[in-house]
Amino acid sequence: MLVLVSGMMLAGLLSLGCDAINPTLRYQEAARQLRFSLDRVEPKVDLAFPLEQSRLRLLLEVGVDNPSDQRLRTRRVAGDLHLNGQGGDHALGLVSFPEGADIAPKGRSILKVEVAFRYADLKGAWGPLSAAVQRHEPAIWTLAGEARFEVMGIEFGVPFSTRKESGR
Repeated sequence: MLVLVSGMMLAGLLSLGCDAINPTLRYQEAARQLRFSLDRVEPKVDLAFPLEQSRLRLLLEVGVDNPSDQRLRTRRVAGDLHLNGQGGDHALGLVSFPEGADIAPKGRSILKVEVAFRYADLKGAWGPLSAAVQRHEPAIWTLAGEARFEVMGIEFGVPFSTRKESGR
């Protein structure tokens, strides 16, 4: 009889699914459903003399669509920003959204950050950047990285990749 009761308890637990055994699984599954979009890239070149003192400032907005019923909170979102223009792909640098963001269930959230890059860091990409920013030539901005989450002491990451076209 003891075996039967234990078997019934095990069957009951299994019928509840993995959520009863590991509640973080539903959060991980919800995080994998997130859809990221690069909604806004607002570049501004601050020219200075000597040229090495110049900077590129970017205001970035990343939209996050959450189709799940789970409210999620990011710990950190970061990615590599690239500009594809004038026939080449140019790495611009790491962009980090340092503050955690609340991702509402069945909704859309916006992550915002302003970053600045020095001319010295962008010297190889300065021509395509100037073309995209000042002359509004066609270009594609891409951001690929990872959103990090922590649920009940368990940390996990979800990769993402998004892009935005600019120019005429």
